[in-house]
Amino acid sequence: MLPSSAQIERVADQLLRRLVDRQLFEPTVAEATVRERFVEVLRAHFDEEAAIDREAQAEAEKLVRQGAPGIRREDLDLRRVELLVKQRLAKARGFPL
Repeated sequence: MLPSSAQIERVADQLLRRLVDRQLFEPTVAEATVRERFVEVLRAHFDEEAAIDREAQAEAEKLVRQGAPGIRREDLDLRRVELLVKQRLAKARGFPL
């Protein structure tokens, strides 16, 4: 489930505040600009994860329908196959899960 825009904006705001408060980051531009960039990056991350989820689900369903040698089709766990496919796709794309 994707977080709402309000949730993403809150996370971006908290991240910026904590980085500045702990003096780990000193913005050279307006904080609003930095916050907007954080929001863009977070949205892109969640969109990419959703795309990987959709692709993994479709591929897992296809694999379960085809079956596996030596395993009965009804013994295949769709969620487990989906998780393994998702991990493989994420690794291939260099995407951290």
